[in-house]
Amino acid sequence: MDQNYMSAFQYAGSRITNLRIKNDFIDLIESNNVKKSIDVSHEILSINKINDGKVFLGVINVNIKVNAKKEKKKYNVSMSIEGAFTAPVEIGEELFENMLQINGITSLYSVARGFIQSTTSQTLMSGNVLLPMFNVAQYSKDLNEKTKEQNTDN
Repeated sequence: MDQNYMSAFQYAGSRITNLRIKNDFIDLIESNNVKKSIDVSHEILSINKINDGKVFLGVINVNIKVNAKKEKKKYNVSMSIEGAFTAPVEIGEELFENMLQINGITSLYSVARGFIQSTTSQTLMSGNVLLPMFNVAQYSKDLNEKTKEQNTDN
């Protein structure tokens, strides 16, 4: 790949720190009777300089909770995934933090999406949990506006 197309922001790796599945279903076939909800949250755990202060290393945690309910049956998936990302310090810490919040969450959500679909397909006789596509840019924008409002109120 041509170096001109390489992003300064790079994925260093991830790990699943928590996975919990509670399943009362035999199968989870699409139905109007199954009520589903999803909740996504994140936390930037750290931003440090490494390699003699030349590189930022950021660690972010993304939490995903999925619930499906039909009458008294419940299917719950709770997953936490932590990822590490790097970028040269020349981009600045504010931009790096913004990239963690958008690009980092997007990367980790993609990893979690595939993992949850694969894992849940093995916990049901038929069907699986497929997370919807997630508009991380809008999530980040709304979160930043909410934070600004809270800071203005204080």
